[in-house]
Amino acid sequence: MKYTRLRQAIAEAEKQHGLHELDHVMRELLHDIAQACMNNERLRVTHLAKDSAHGTFPTLNARLKKLVEGGWIERKDDEQDKRSVILEVTPKTIDAFTSISSALETQ
Repeated sequence: MKYTRLRQAIAEAEKQHGLHELDHVMRELLHDIAQACMNNERLRVTHLAKDSAHGTFPTLNARLKKLVEGGWIERKDDEQDKRSVILEVTPKTIDAFTSISSALETQ
């Protein structure tokens, strides 16, 4: 019973912030990027491309483009390596994850 309420709370928070519109892989990408930002790590696109679960490089880039267009992440040039792109979450993502965390704490 508690699991059902918990799952409902998560689903409501996801819907409130638009996360429900992202497919599973895009949610995993968003989680990976957010985790790196929380750990003050510089996450490069090439790092994500090494994980075959994210799909091929063109597929990964298409998913990242959708996350950028949706306002979930930002792509920034790496000042240390001009060939690389760093991924960071936006305040929209932080708000959504904070809301979901709050929903989990109240269940």
